Amino acid sequence: MPHASALTPSVPFLSPHAERYRLSTPHTPRAPKIARDFLVTLIGVQHPSLVEPGALCMSEVVTNAIRHTRSPRTAVDVSIGDEKVLVRVHDNRPCPLPAPKQHRHEGFENGRGLALVDAHAARWGITFFGGFSPRSKAVWFELRAIRPDLP
Repeated sequence: MPHASALTPSVPFLSPHAERYRLSTPHTPRAPKIARDFLVTLIGVQHPSLVEPGALCMSEVVTNAIRHTRSPRTAVDVSIGDEKVLVRVHDNRPCPLPAPKQHRHEGFENGRGLALVDAHAARWGITFFGGFSPRSKAVWFELRAIRPDLP
């Protein structure tokens, strides 16, 4: 049975014409800001309406990878299409599964990351790599541009 690799897409790539970029950061507290700035630079001109939700989602997903794994590096893949942006954040810890926490008090300063991703991304999910004995995962999210020419 074939095994997926870290290069296997979490969800189908947007289109054959989508621009694809990859960033690899060390396991450091600076990684979320570096990844956020990377995404903002990539999508700022073509998709300005996606900058704010994209920066928020990127910060949350990369922060989770840094907080909850010991991956020496975190890989970030960004695919940019005409109407969508797909971001995948890879780490080496397939479990425990990340899940949005429900009913958190607004005063808490942590534990809301994936709930924020759920609120701001068009969709998100998790893909495991390694077959029946997963060795890694990618948490991905998709952003969709609002088209003013559509009702």
